[in-house]
Amino acid sequence: MEQTRHPYTFGIEEEYFLVRRNGRRLRHMPRRFFDACRRTLGERFGGEMLQTQVEVQTGVHGDPAEAQADLEAMRHGVARIATEHGLAILAAGTHPLAQWRGQRSTEKPHYDAVMDELQMLGHRNMVCGMHVHVQQADPANRVDLMRRLQPYLPLLLAFSTSSPFWLCHDTGLMGYRHTAYREIPRTGLPPLFSGQDEYEAYVQRLTSAGAIKDASFLWWALRPSLAFPTLELRVTDACTDMRDALAIAQLFRCLVRHLERHPRRHATLAAGDQAVIDENLWRAQRYGFDAGLMDVDGGALVPVRALFQQIMERLDEDVQALGCHAQIQHLWTILEDGSSAHRQRRIYESARGRGSSRGEALQEVVAWLVDASHPV
Repeated sequence: MEQTRHPYTFGIEEEYFLVRRNGRRLRHMPRRFFDACRRTLGERFGGEMLQTQVEVQTGVHGDPAEAQADLEAMRHGVARIATEHGLAILAAGTHPLAQWRGQRSTEKPHYDAVMDELQMLGHRNMVCGMHVHVQQADPANRVDLMRRLQPYLPLLLAFSTSSPFWLCHDTGLMGYRHTAYREIPRTGLPPLFSGQDEYEAYVQRLTSAGAIKDASFLWWALRPSLAFPTLELRVTDACTDMRDALAIAQLFRCLVRHLERHPRRHATLAAGDQAVIDENLWRAQRYGFDAGLMDVDGGALVPVRALFQQIMERLDEDVQALGCHAQIQHLWTILEDGSSAHRQRRIYESARGRGSSRGEALQEVVAWLVDASHPV
């Protein structure tokens, strides 16, 4: 993504699993496939830490419709080239049938360093997410916004849940990816830094001690990007339906603008508040948006639909200013029809009800995920 000076511009990064088209099992990336994608898509296509994963990046956009066309083109491009190589992409937080043993890391100095630190945890990091970058009006406020945006992270995760299955098992969760990812250090909620100076002092302490190379080794659910003048959302699962990804990106974008315009909202978050937010993250992982989230201010358990309605009433001006009403409306469709995790569960339970084995039912889930990951 290129840098831009316009406020509230955004970009989306999506991670996909690479699978064989015949059996839908994971496939290590062939060099010819990688080279073909690079020739067609350039630097906006790349590998991930494991060779069974790939990543795409949109450009920087202010218009949601342009971002949609860009993301469609990226998915189309990778999917077409994958088909030419007997492969397919699968967009979800986890691959239901995947096994972490035998995973190979991508040969790249950055990933070599990460794998050297994480050891087995790196090989187990068989998850795919969606990252959203938003540039606010004043990039110097990124650490302040990182603190004040935390109450909304469980809702953003709930909308994106796409990882109910792991290692051929039903986890009982809607979003297992976040659970698996938190095996890794420096993940989860970021500390409640008082401001930019305290954040920079923390990074300096870790880099001076040799604990991390730079701030890119901070893998929190939300962080100031080292590469771009943006705030980077990282809590969300990879979205099977591209419309879900665009809608969630616009909600995050509206929240950034709203909190920048209202500097007192959530300005006094304390450790107890963050503990409630962390509990809400667990509720989003476990139930998605089916069981409610706690009100950080009052503590009451609130149905997610009611909570979302309250938030949207506050964000009305931001939605209008950013021209993303259509994308925001799609979030109501997710609440009505379900996230990818809901759809996967329906397919799995239907197959089991017909007498299919667990493995056969998961094969049906994977087949649906591959089909649904490819834009029409």
